[in-house]
Amino acid sequence: MKCLIFALFALTAPVLLLGCVVMSGTSSTDFAATRQVDMVYIGLPAPLNWFVGGIQGSAFPVTDTLSLTAAHVAVPLLKSIRAQHPLCDVAVIARNNVGKPLHKLAFARRGRSVMLFGYSAINSLPKSSNGTIDGFLKRDGCYYGVITGAGAVSGMSGGPVIDSLTGETVGVITNVILGKGAVVFIAVQDFTNLLDRLHIPYRTY
Repeated sequence: MKCLIFALFALTAPVLLLGCVVMSGTSSTDFAATRQVDMVYIGLPAPLNWFVGGIQGSAFPVTDTLSLTAAHVAVPLLKSIRAQHPLCDVAVIARNNVGKPLHKLAFARRGRSVMLFGYSAINSLPKSSNGTIDGFLKRDGCYYGVITGAGAVSGMSGGPVIDSLTGETVGVITNVILGKGAVVFIAVQDFTNLLDRLHIPYRTY
């Protein structure tokens, strides 16, 4: 309960607007994460993109031509956005995902153990972390799920939250809770409008 109260405070703080710009909790370098998540750079042609090295986020494939990410990743990185939630920090972007493993989506559930994947903007290495969904907060029309015991660093925003038991992806990483070793994500059940519009399948419970 204390975690959820602190999370509510965190969601009202300016840091939420900044995304995963800091380190919170513990995450590990994990090259197996390259099968779960893609690194996305600012959408400028070379050599212009050389001058913005380190400005990156994460995304994951859901169809051969579409990936999910955080809206605060897609917009500043100039990605081709196919759909964006009007309130929540999530977007669907165009990507060539042919040959990549596609994520199967499902609703997130409290108490479930989850795995988090993304790329560090500090050193561009793939990262992973583990935690438990502590609960959900409804604010400004969005579910913000709180994962305790997990960690994330700048660049992991937009990466997937995967149910450890089913292997299904249940949300998109958006932020961290400073000093609490907790990560905030948008649950699949709160952006089904985007998924329905683009005919991306998901499972309900």
